[in-house]
Amino acid sequence: MSSSATSAPRALALRRRRNGAGELAISAAESVSFPELVWAHYLHVEEIHKNGDLHSPAEAEYREKLDRFVAENGRIVNAYWCTSEASGIALTEKPGTRVWGFLWRRHSNIRLHSATDWVTRRAPEIGHGLHTCETLAIRVTEVLSGTSERIAMQWILSVAAYLLGIVDQSDGKPAHAVEARTVKRARSELAQVETYYDRAGEKTGRLIYFWGMMLGLGVLAVIGSAVYALFWQLDVKAVDTEQFFICYTMGAVGALVSVMARMTAGGSFTIDYEVGRPALRRLGSFRPIIGAIFAIVLYFSLRGGLIQIHAGNGNPTAFFYGALAFAAGFSERRAKIITGGAARFLGEQEPDEDEPKKAPPHAPKGRRAAATGSAD
Repeated sequence: MSSSATSAPRALALRRRRNGAGELAISAAESVSFPELVWAHYLHVEEIHKNGDLHSPAEAEYREKLDRFVAENGRIVNAYWCTSEASGIALTEKPGTRVWGFLWRRHSNIRLHSATDWVTRRAPEIGHGLHTCETLAIRVTEVLSGTSERIAMQWILSVAAYLLGIVDQSDGKPAHAVEARTVKRARSELAQVETYYDRAGEKTGRLIYFWGMMLGLGVLAVIGSAVYALFWQLDVKAVDTEQFFICYTMGAVGALVSVMARMTAGGSFTIDYEVGRPALRRLGSFRPIIGAIFAIVLYFSLRGGLIQIHAGNGNPTAFFYGALAFAAGFSERRAKIITGGAARFLGEQEPDEDEPKKAPPHAPKGRRAAATGSAD
């Protein structure tokens, strides 16, 4: 990490306004890294201790770098600055921009900044603990948002400040027993933070997946409206058209209800929330689309005679097709069971259910036993 300061301080220039929010665009030459800010703060504090001058040139340099750092990264919410060496950690918060410049505001960008290599060079275990804090903070920033993110990030900062305070108080070289005890307590605290992160991450992932499904429903609504408008222009008015759109809608609704039912307490819905928000949102948007496709395929199979399912009164109505379409969207497995007759009609061969499946010849016993088991 470089600790050299620029020969002459440069004024912060207003380059352009982004999204109408008045954010400052800072060039690479004007940007201030956190290690540079830490070093300027250390020189400022050292000057105060030496001469007692609160308005020294070092103080002016520090304030100038602080202004540029805050303009780029947001205000410093909390920080710990070492006095024995030029090291420190800080938590910054930058307000989120508005969507399209005038709609709702995005969540704030909260980041943990760390420059601790100088003070921990003779305390490797504490340095490793601080590195663990940094990696956990990265995961929290990428996954969580809102209140849960603030809680987790403040929690991580307090653990990192505790580690940094121990090594700072001992002038960078704590006793081996003190270092071991400190790292043990920090790891125990970080384990609690990670447990909280996992629980909050699971809930956040479900919310993102849900809004992805809402996006998918919106896409289906647009497509359905376009097709309906086309039928209206062509003057296609028939009972079949009404039944088609009922199945189209009920398949998507069935898929949505299926996921929401499994999201309830004790449900079987699990999701990998660390794949990222865009991926979760995209996966969620596919779910109602898949449900609608299964429902339409089932409707065509029924109308084409590939599947023989008879109504109780012998006269299938829109309610009959709508109920089957909902079941198809609610569970792909039920849809596959229903459409299995169509697959057999088209000549697709299926294995005999009475014949046990054979495991690979070199598979271990556990794997062979699993291969002969029946699926749920």
